[in-house]
Amino acid sequence: MTWVGAAGFARRPLVVVEDHLHHVSELLETLAEADPGTLERTTVVCLDRPGPDTTRLAASWLETYPGLQVAARFEGDPASARGLGLDPAVFEEPHRFCKTVAGLLRPGGLLLQDIQLATLGFIPPDRWWESIYLANTVRGMFPGNPPACRFLSNKRGYEATFGRDLLDAGFDPRDVMDKSELRGMVIPVVRSYLARAFPLVLRMAGAPEAAVARTDEDRREIEAGLDLAVWTADPNVEIGGRLLPDGDRKRVSLKAGSQEALTWIELVEDRLQGGEGVPVLEVGKRIAPEGAGRAEITNLAARHIHTLRGRLQNGSAIVTANHAYRLAEGLKVGRVSQG
Repeated sequence: MTWVGAAGFARRPLVVVEDHLHHVSELLETLAEADPGTLERTTVVCLDRPGPDTTRLAASWLETYPGLQVAARFEGDPASARGLGLDPAVFEEPHRFCKTVAGLLRPGGLLLQDIQLATLGFIPPDRWWESIYLANTVRGMFPGNPPACRFLSNKRGYEATFGRDLLDAGFDPRDVMDKSELRGMVIPVVRSYLARAFPLVLRMAGAPEAAVARTDEDRREIEAGLDLAVWTADPNVEIGGRLLPDGDRKRVSLKAGSQEALTWIELVEDRLQGGEGVPVLEVGKRIAPEGAGRAEITNLAARHIHTLRGRLQNGSAIVTANHAYRLAEGLKVGRVSQG
């Protein structure tokens, strides 16, 4: 499932896996106080046992924290599109668990997992730390851009208990963080990782902002999901999307500050802001020589827009109405900029 402009449940940069309701509540409360913006990039997988308490608390998280996604054993269908009911097989089959978690996580994202998942029937109680191998399996399901994995624990002396197992699974014992240090350790680690891995933000009309990585994978997914995307985070301004012809011209790079780059940005921003279009005279005056008359200004604007239309497979995607230029209705448009 794509995350670009998704209206329902979608993959997120941060997935938190916990098996106790009160631990989830504590983490969400701390995150909401310290870094509320991260909640919109987060999916919580609550593995507590099904029942009225799980359903009630999971529903309260969805209501209290707009943008948060919750996967849990709901009784009945979740009331929110941001809720997902977990299949019972998740608790009984390792492959189903790993496949479910991997399906919720963005490539290059962060999996934050409790080291002891007592509700999983396939992990022996006397070898509770074997959940680390589940995280390793999830990581292996992303051959191109695997996620990072960090663990939460309220156990002491885990280096002696399962430190060797951590190393054998490809993890550093420092990847385990103390649950009692949510504000001082866990939240800063999460915030720092997401800022490095997803430094950009995608803005679309009628959709929540989405974190974006500087990867070809994210770029391809955005440009496959949008008719027109303008990228302003790099020194150059680039346009891409389904409206551009296939082949070498699939993406166009423009010098930042150039007249064409400015017009593309204005057209996209007009759509994102729900504006009435970019006035023809405003475009013309920007590119016309000083002292130009109205007729020359209008003519120069028309020639300029003709150049922009020529970049697209369908030039009618830019329309003229009420003495203004605007993007045609129904187009999916977005802007990627520095977060």
